[in-house]
Amino acid sequence: MQGVQRYVVFAYLLLGVLLWATLSKILGALAFAINAPDYEILGSDFTLTTVVGLGLAAGFSYFAFKNERWYGFSSEVVAELKKVTWPTKDETRTATIVVIITTLIIAAILGVFDLVWGALTKLLLSV
Repeated sequence: MQGVQRYVVFAYLLLGVLLWATLSKILGALAFAINAPDYEILGSDFTLTTVVGLGLAAGFSYFAFKNERWYGFSSEVVAELKKVTWPTKDETRTATIVVIITTLIIAAILGVFDLVWGALTKLLLSV
């Protein structure tokens, strides 16, 4: 279970960092929109809205980590993902080539249909 817990903790830390980046930008834009001062704390990149965003993100991440229901769900997701059989590099390369070739064939077929339909439309409209 230690391996699962490591991934869950990392996911919550990553969630906190992403939430911090998002909240600091949203709060900075909100402060600018209402003409509220955004005081610089440690230079122009670390302002009051950045600190407030950090506090909110840290609080939410801590709440999510300590919430038994959310933590349990996250642990179950990680445990299920460990059971997944991921494709090998060769399988991924083969599947990618098949997708590219299929896309090119379908694009050619649609191109032919477009040319035929355009010619028919031009013929009908010119009469």
